[in-house]
Amino acid sequence: MIARTARPRLLEILPKLPFKAVFIQTDNGLEFQDRFLEYLKDIGLTHHFIHKNTPNENAVIERSFRTDEEEFFFMMKKSPKHYDELREWFAKYLNKYNTWRPHLGINLKTPMEVVADVMRH
Repeated sequence: MIARTARPRLLEILPKLPFKAVFIQTDNGLEFQDRFLEYLKDIGLTHHFIHKNTPNENAVIERSFRTDEEEFFFMMKKSPKHYDELREWFAKYLNKYNTWRPHLGINLKTPMEVVADVMRH
């Protein structure tokens, strides 16, 4: 399932990155095996698994998931009428999260400010 759904997401996201992605890191779930690995190889990306029984290696993404739950999913005042509406709402939330909302973990900057700083140097 993830191999099938990841392809369009990666094709959508990778060209928008302000840098060239060279690898993707995931946990050791079965969904990140076989066809997913083949797909990454086809598009020239290396796959890094976190070490077994070390969830802290994915701590940043796990925290991001928790923030999404707390600031988006739990705050939804109504259910979306369809999946496209949910995607639209989440895209607006992500834009705010990445371009407007300051983050304590990056000295009260937005993620896009950090990316811009990195790109300047």
